[in-house]
Amino acid sequence: MIKVMSKHQEILEYLENLTVGKRVSVRSISNHLKVSDGTAYRAIKEAENRGIVETRPRSGTVRVEKKVRVRLSKLTYKEIANITESEVVSGSAGLSHEFSKFSIGAMTIDNIQRYLTNDGLLIVGDREDIQLLALENKNAVLVTGGFSVSDKVRQVSNQLGIPVMVSNYDTFTVATLINQALSNVRIKTDIKTVAEVYQEKIYHGFLRDTDTVRDYNSLIKKTNHVRYPIINSHDMVVGVVSMRDVAGKDANVSLHQLMTKNPVVAKPNLSLANISQKMIYEGFDMLPVVKEDYSLLGVITRRQVMENLQSFQRTSSHTYSEQITANLQEDRKMYQFVVEPAMIDSAGNLAHGVLAEFLKDITIRVLTQKHRKNVIIEQMMLYFLQAVQIDDLLRIQPKIIIENRRSATLDFEIFHGNQVVTKAVVTTKLN
Repeated sequence: MIKVMSKHQEILEYLENLTVGKRVSVRSISNHLKVSDGTAYRAIKEAENRGIVETRPRSGTVRVEKKVRVRLSKLTYKEIANITESEVVSGSAGLSHEFSKFSIGAMTIDNIQRYLTNDGLLIVGDREDIQLLALENKNAVLVTGGFSVSDKVRQVSNQLGIPVMVSNYDTFTVATLINQALSNVRIKTDIKTVAEVYQEKIYHGFLRDTDTVRDYNSLIKKTNHVRYPIINSHDMVVGVVSMRDVAGKDANVSLHQLMTKNPVVAKPNLSLANISQKMIYEGFDMLPVVKEDYSLLGVITRRQVMENLQSFQRTSSHTYSEQITANLQEDRKMYQFVVEPAMIDSAGNLAHGVLAEFLKDITIRVLTQKHRKNVIIEQMMLYFLQAVQIDDLLRIQPKIIIENRRSATLDFEIFHGNQVVTKAVVTTKLN
């Protein structure tokens, strides 16, 4: 069967096969491939979204090398080279070394000495003396502006195994790219995972599917817990048993008959926020923690999760959410913020996602002040009555309308002046 390619797909394939740096336009594609201008335009926009082409101010639309999104848990000099699109001109033997901090060499030799630390990175221009000083102090060198590097610097770099890189970007752009990457690594390091808090199986206790109610009762006396994971002969988790399952059962009954089979489990790399939602929604007080092959590592309890989440919420994680809500001010049970340029959408109105972040933050503030519990947003409904734009001062008035031990619902009115511009209803779960 012959597969017929659409004109849209044909244009995308054509663009992918172009050499990097080749200029394209709607007119050139429509003439070359015999398609309409509209079809060519839509395909170019799709290629731009995919990272195949890029529209530049004076060059027009050009074929570019597709960039791969990098997700890092640590930074090495190799990652720095990738992030800043730098060419490694020497010292490639040290690319795998972990990167600690960077400095900008825009000062005299006497003053720069104090900023050079082992495993650091110096961003500098075409100053050979500074480059050599950095290498002697075990710092990698990143030369901005595309300047060439002398043979002497290359030789010292290769001898020491410390990378020297060259980027065509200017110093400000390079510093911004690296700073963003460092921020991402810091956030990932700050966020707690199951691996950091779970209790190993030897301390919590576990049972085998061949054990009986008698074994369960014996383990309770040793550990004082009432819920245990159950494993088979291969140490794989096959169930969970609790006091409710064994109550009133004969001591000789096998746990295999009573356990909850195919239980929900937690993997070590999951975030505590992910696990907390699962435990609260499903009412789990304990989850087995397992490897990829489902062999048992230990358990994590709801109490452990909540205690650790509370300690994390008191730290500063420098996320986009945190940066947005830093503008929020509280005044007599009312909250207010000024709409800044970064908060608007392409039409010039306040972005819906930004408003949702403010409402989430206010909800958590209001409920934690009253209940001292963990709050999870379950549902949010927004009703936009009027558009909001840059420099508008918005005041937000929250009101708890439904409340019980496990959940709460808040009503919001958002004012610009004396006029209500948005209403919202937020439902939550409390734990």
